[in-house]
Amino acid sequence: KNQCHQGHRAWYTQGCPSQWGWLALIGLALYIIFFSPGMGTVPWVINSEIYPLRYRGICGGMASTAVWVSNLIVSQSFLSLTQVLGVAWTFMLFGFVAVIAIFFVIVFVPETKGVPIEEVEKMLEERTLQFKFWNKRSSSVTVTQKE
Repeated sequence: KNQCHQGHRAWYTQGCPSQWGWLALIGLALYIIFFSPGMGTVPWVINSEIYPLRYRGICGGMASTAVWVSNLIVSQSFLSLTQVLGVAWTFMLFGFVAVIAIFFVIVFVPETKGVPIEEVEKMLEERTLQFKFWNKRSSSVTVTQKE
């Protein structure tokens, strides 16, 4: 505790270290565990399935750039936001943005698992909203079988 009050270290400007630091590490580990298989993969999975073949390369590059620019904005604004809003409200703001992103994905992004690329294109051309996301979207593509 004496280290905190001596030396005026920059990283101890608003308080001294406590015995509860392990809680932050557990919170960070839980965030990584749940983000990685969840929202962390959405841009990469969607990019591999949602674009038509003729635009897949350029659209994947644009989406990848958007993801990295978003990461840059978060990392560059985090310290400024913690100074203005405080740590708790900064995390609340980022949590609120994450909840909005989850609802955006649920409502606007069609399920593409096991769907042919042609049907995905038709679903995107229809541009219908899926407010009742628990109901499966109806397909306008008819499948004909040759015998």
